[in-house]
Amino acid sequence: MDIDARRRRLKQSARPWLLALIVLAAPPPAAAESFTILSQNMNRLFDDVDDGNNEKILSKTAFRARVVQAARKFSENFSLPRVIALQEVENVNVLRQIATEIRRHYAIDYRVVLIPGQDISAINLAFMVQADVEIRKTQQLFRERRLPLDGSPLFSRPPLYLEVCYLARCLTLLNLHLRSMRGIDDAARGQRVAHKRLRQAETIAAWANRFQGINSDSLLMILGDFNALTPADAHVDVAGIIRGNPDNTRARLKSHDLLDPDLIDLTRRIPTQRRYSYIFRQKKQQLDYMFGNQALADTVEEVAFAVIDYSFSDHAGLLARHRW
Repeated sequence: MDIDARRRRLKQSARPWLLALIVLAAPPPAAAESFTILSQNMNRLFDDVDDGNNEKILSKTAFRARVVQAARKFSENFSLPRVIALQEVENVNVLRQIATEIRRHYAIDYRVVLIPGQDISAINLAFMVQADVEIRKTQQLFRERRLPLDGSPLFSRPPLYLEVCYLARCLTLLNLHLRSMRGIDDAARGQRVAHKRLRQAETIAAWANRFQGINSDSLLMILGDFNALTPADAHVDVAGIIRGNPDNTRARLKSHDLLDPDLIDLTRRIPTQRRYSYIFRQKKQQLDYMFGNQALADTVEEVAFAVIDYSFSDHAGLLARHRW
C-alpha cells in the first residue's frame, strides 16, 4: 500500500500521533541536482598577442587584469555555472587563460569551445563547460549561408551549436550574437542591415522548428546576444521571429510564424524592472535572451539578469538555474 493510502486509513481511524510517526519515518524525496547556465557578452575580450587579424591587442597587464576579473566574476557573481556561453571573445587562448585562473583559485576545471567566425573585428562565440559535463557535439552553423541581397555572409558570427549531457540528461544549446541595429536608420545602408537581421532571425527560427520536429523530447536552449528589442523595433521583430510569434504590426519587414510549437522566452520570468541587459543613451534595453522549448522551460527554477558592471562588460550576464 502506498503512503497516501496509508495516510487516508490513519485519518479515518483518528490516530493522528501514528500519522505523524509515519510521515516522519517516510524517506525524504531525493534532492534534484542543480544545473546552471550563464550567457555573457564579454565586450570585446582580446588577448595580448598580435594574430594579424587587425584585432585590438591588449597590453600584458590589461589582458591579465581582464582574465583575473572574468574568473572572479564567474565564481563570485555566478557561482561557476556548469555551462558558460560567451559572446565577443577573441580566441581559445583567452578562454584557456580564464580556465587556468579558475582552476588555480577555485579547483574547478573547464573545457573550452571556440570556432573562429568571420567577424572583421575578430570577435567570436564560445562556450566554457565544466569537466564533469560530457560534450557530445560542437558545430558552427550556417557559415556558408549568404544574404540574398548582396551575396555577403549572412552571419559574421555563425551560431555555435553545443550538445552536452550531465547525469544521463542531455541538452542542446545554440549560442547567438546577431547583427546589431547599428546603421539601420541610415539612408544608404539601412535596407541591408534590416534585411540581414530579418534573414538571420528567420534562419534560426526555421532551424529551431526542424530541431523540434526531429527531437521532440530533447531539451533545447537558444541564448546569447540577439541584439533584439522587446517590444520589437520599427524594422524587424528579431526576438519574436526566433520565438515563433513575430509582431508584424510594429515591424516594417514582415515574417511568417516559422515555429510550431513556439519557443518560450525564459526572461519573461524576470520582474519587469530588472528585465534589461544593456543601457543605451540612458534607456534600459533587453538585448540578451534565453529561449527554450517546453521540456527545457519545465526544468527552470530561476532566471535573472545580473547588475551591469562596466568595468567588466557593457552587458548584464543572464543566468538560469535548472532542476536536473
